[in-house]
Amino acid sequence: MTKQLDNANAAQKVAAEALEAANVEKRRLQEEAKSRDEEISSLRRELANAAEGRKVAEEGKEEDEARLKEVEAKLVNAEADFVANFHNTEAYSNFSDYFARVGQQEVLTALRTDHPDFDVKNLETRFPSTRC
Repeated sequence: MTKQLDNANAAQKVAAEALEAANVEKRRLQEEAKSRDEEISSLRRELANAAEGRKVAEEGKEEDEARLKEVEAKLVNAEADFVANFHNTEAYSNFSDYFARVGQQEVLTALRTDHPDFDVKNLETRFPSTRC
């Protein structure tokens, strides 16, 4: 009977150790599950933030495209206005004078470049530069 009692105590001791080991493993797995849940939550928040960022970027892109179209339209209008009113600019004054001054400035520039020793100051005062 004592042997049976010793065997029962030994079995109970083994069962208690197994139970304690199982409880330790259970706590470790619970902590690991909690850690993974937190990681999943964090990744979901990051995904939501990324989706929001993408949405904001797409809205910004649409706004930029709209602004670009607006600027292009203004540029077309400005070009058309310049062409339509070019004859009213100071540089133009009249058709023949405008192209004569442009040609004169090209000749003076060519003289300065090709003949640096040639003094073009007298010619520059006689044919003043006009910005176009």
